[in-house]
Formats: sequence, structure tokens, C-alpha cells
Amino acid sequence: IAGVAAMCLMPATHSFTTGPAGLCLSPSAAGRGALCGRSVMAPPPVGASLIGAGTGAAVGRVGRIGGLRMAADEGAADAGKGKSVLIFAWFHAEPKQLELVRRIYKKKGFTDVVVQESPVHQISTPRGWYQTFISCIKDGKPSKEGGGEEIRRRFDVVHCMSGGFLQLYLLLAAKMPIEFDRLVMDSTPILPQPKAFVRFARAYMNDNGMTVVPKLLPLRLHNGYQTARWSIGATYVRLKHKGFIKKQLKGLDPEKFEATNEWTRWAARNSARNNYDIIVDDAINTVFNRKGLHTTFLYNKDDKYIDTNEIKEIMAKCESFGGRADEVLTKTGHIETIFRKPKLLFDAIGDV
Repeated sequence: IAGVAAMCLMPATHSFTTGPAGLCLSPSAAGRGALCGRSVMAPPPVGASLIGAGTGAAVGRVGRIGGLRMAADEGAADAGKGKSVLIFAWFHAEPKQLELVRRIYKKKGFTDVVVQESPVHQISTPRGWYQTFISCIKDGKPSKEGGGEEIRRRFDVVHCMSGGFLQLYLLLAAKMPIEFDRLVMDSTPILPQPKAFVRFARAYMNDNGMTVVPKLLPLRLHNGYQTARWSIGATYVRLKHKGFIKKQLKGLDPEKFEATNEWTRWAARNSARNNYDIIVDDAINTVFNRKGLHTTFLYNKDDKYIDTNEIKEIMAKCESFGGRADEVLTKTGHIETIFRKPKLLFDAIGDV
């Protein structure tokens, strides 16, 4: 009954409003980066999905931050000019929120700031992975409607915020030439597997007055529902790919055609068969197995939206790949550090 109720309340839209939705620049203190507004995490709209919510959906700590001001003198912008950063945002980040992130980075001496949105419908399911991969190969960008700034180049820093990690993985898997030696994992990685999505959804519900659903819906049943849902979606992708592959990949040279066909079939097959450990290993290898990579994991060890044990394991793998990994622990909520304690972030990447 709990499962049916949850499905009825939260249909399969894979979308809900999260993130520091209330953050905005105060007109009277825009130059100081003042923050104003409502709750760090806005309540989901009617019909929003939590059961099927993407693991990478970014949220801040529940509560109000009205009157909070970003410390103007935290981490003074003394690191020089001309530095570049590519930011992969959290799910459902609003333009004004992304503009605030951009301004914070520019305040700290980064003159080349590119912010890449992470559309939840493209990042949060096997069907979305397929569409994103095809778009990257055919159009050179994550979506046909995309546009925006050029990301196929080298950046001094790449900053993944929550679900932005999945966006980075898909782009690199599609051989997008994004080069970097410095990586910030902010309240992430949230790995491409159903149980991570379930963890995130249950933490969200517990923090937003919907505790009755996690109480009545056993974790095992919740995981089973999400896994079945993904498997069905992946099976659909497999059938679609077989029937329309020539139309989907029309115009590609033979080498790109074969590479695209191989990856999309591999991802759909393993998703349909519930072989997510294979996909997780590929995501870790694709993102972190890079010569000379220095990765900083910025997170709150009490963050219920992520599995901190997985972070420890990935840090060990970074070292085994020959890279460098360190952690910066924060007391702020999910993805809130850049807004509340920017000094922690910019001290960590002060070597750039």
C-alpha cells in the first residue's frame, strides 16, 4: 500500500525542485554577494517525483537562510587572473542560482567561468544516458536544444556539484575532449545505480515532512521498485536501439558509429540485467583514471544524501590510479559550502 501510495503521489517525472532555490543576490548588496530568500531546499511541486528522483539531484540543508550573507572577505581573490573553471551544476538549478555561483568564482579570481546545467531527465535514468550519449556524438553537446559555451577544451578546475558528476561521466564516456588536472567533487559522487537514487529520495522525504513514506515503504521494496523501473527503461532502450540504430546514428563515420553502438548497447544491456556494479566501475575509471589528476572531495560526513563510505573507496582508487586525492570536511548542508563557507572550497584549490 505504501509503495502504491508513493507511486501515485510521485509519478515518474524524475523531476522535483531542489537546490538552494531561495538563493538570490540582494539588490542592495549584490557586490558583496549577499544572499537572501527562502529555504535552501524548496518544496517539490505538485506531482514531483521523489521515488524516481535522480541521485544527483542537488539539495541544500533544509531550513531557512534569510539574512545570511556570504563572507565577503573569506578567501580573498588573490590567486591571480585568467584561471578557468567548468562547473557541472546540481539538478534543477535555476539561472539566478547558477549566476550566483558564477559570481562567487569570479570574485575569487576566476575570469573564465563556464556553468553546465545537468538536466535531470537526461542524467537520472538509463534512457537519459542513451539520449545524452547520442547527442554528444552527433551534435557535440549534451542535448540538441543545448547551445551555451564551448566545453570541449582544457580547464584549470572542474567542479561537480552533486548530480553534476553523472553529467561529467557521460560526457567523458562519449569522448568529449574535456581536459583538466584539478577536480572538485562537491557532495558527490552519487553513482549510477538504483540504490543511490533510493538513498537520496528517502533522505529528501525525511527532511521535508514526508517521513511516513520511508516508514511505510521498506528499503528493500523501495530498492526493488527502482531497480525494476530502471530495468524496464533499459530494455526499452535496447529495443529502440536495435530498431532505429541506423536512423539514430545516420551520418556518423564508421569509427564513431561502432564506438557509439558498442557503448550504448553495453550500458543498456547491463542496466537491463541489473549489472550496475559494472557501470559504477566504468564511471570511476572514466572520471578518475587520468594522469596527474588531483581530486578534492568536499562533503559533510553526516550528509544522508550520499554514501560517505563510497567516497573513501573512490579516494583509494584515485591513489591506485596514480593520482592524488584529499578531502575537505564541512558542516554545511548538501552543496551549501560554496554559499555558506566559500573559504573552505577556495583554500582547497588555492594551488591552481
